[in-house]
Amino acid sequence: MSVLDGAEFASWRSSAERTLDAGAQLATTGSSEWACFLAEQAAQLGVEGVLHGLGEPGWGHDLTVLVANLHRALAGAEPTRVDVGPAGADDGAARPSRHDIPARYPDAHPAGPPAAHYRASDATDALADARAVLAWADAAWELVRTASGPP
Repeated sequence: MSVLDGAEFASWRSSAERTLDAGAQLATTGSSEWACFLAEQAAQLGVEGVLHGLGEPGWGHDLTVLVANLHRALAGAEPTRVDVGPAGADDGAARPSRHDIPARYPDAHPAGPPAAHYRASDATDALADARAVLAWADAAWELVRTASGPP
């Protein structure tokens, strides 16, 4: 395993937390579509943080691909999979990943702006999924951090 960059992980993880907080605030204003988008972004930032902290490429905007890349990067660590909730990381990433484009663009739906297609329950679910992905990313980071021994 390569040398870990804790400062890099912390930087990405801090951004993830601030993004998640902003999404939670927007959810309280009725901007459910933007809360969903920011939940997806927070999850991306958290997973990318672990990848960057490992010295792995963490580029891209598909959360499911980023999670798969992190699974591959963790292949040398035990256990090899750190699951998110009962559905596992793959499902936990797929749900918020669906909000990347449709929550932002007025032409992503057959009719009407994104706000017409998102509800408070969508925001609640997206924020919960993002929290689960972030908890998974934190557990993955802790796994590799402890496996690598003292700094």
